[in-house]
Amino acid sequence: MRYDNGKRIKELALYKASSQRAFALSLGVSTQVFANWVSRGVGPATLLKICEVYPDVNFEWLSKGEGNMLLSKNKDSQNTSDATDINIWDKNDYRLVPQINIDSVGGLHSGNAITDEPQYVVKMVPFVGARDGDVCITESGESMSPTIPPGALLLLRNVPDWREYFGYGNIFVIVLRDGRRITKEVQRYSENPKEYVLCHSHNPNVQDEELPKSMILAVWKVVKVLIDKGY
Repeated sequence: MRYDNGKRIKELALYKASSQRAFALSLGVSTQVFANWVSRGVGPATLLKICEVYPDVNFEWLSKGEGNMLLSKNKDSQNTSDATDINIWDKNDYRLVPQINIDSVGGLHSGNAITDEPQYVVKMVPFVGARDGDVCITESGESMSPTIPPGALLLLRNVPDWREYFGYGNIFVIVLRDGRRITKEVQRYSENPKEYVLCHSHNPNVQDEELPKSMILAVWKVVKVLIDKGY
């Protein structure tokens, strides 16, 4: 089925991001998927997803071309449709978080999808409950599926004192000394807890592995996961 909103989606992308690729990344989709959006248009579910990531966008303009591209921050404005009411403007505790142009891979022995590129801010993404200093990045690889599938956005919070207290049972993005970034649930490694942690994968086809603490450069806790629904 075709919709007539593809041109408006492209116009929004040019307004909101430095490129259509950057806009696609901010929504957790590939450039090919975004190209299909532009050529064929999208349904209401995808439009709502766009409005969740960009809460100042007018749903009525995006779907029908009515009104202005951007909403007024006043909830009593002319936009009172049900779709607009779902918008994140209704949540008073969200915060815009910078999405960094890097990824974290689920596999302990896998390479990152984004390497040797500048770590610039792709877009500001709204997250409820975010704090100053939080960032978000993209997940790649299947090792943490179905909890964190490829394309998901991870809200991260730095753990400066991980050497003293790791917080076993939580999911972390671990920056290794060789530059790789991996996503794992960290558990206590009972055989040698002072020098190792156990990296647990949520994909049942991927084995758990011990990781020497000496290989760890930095640790970020995964606070929230924004999953790409494949719209």
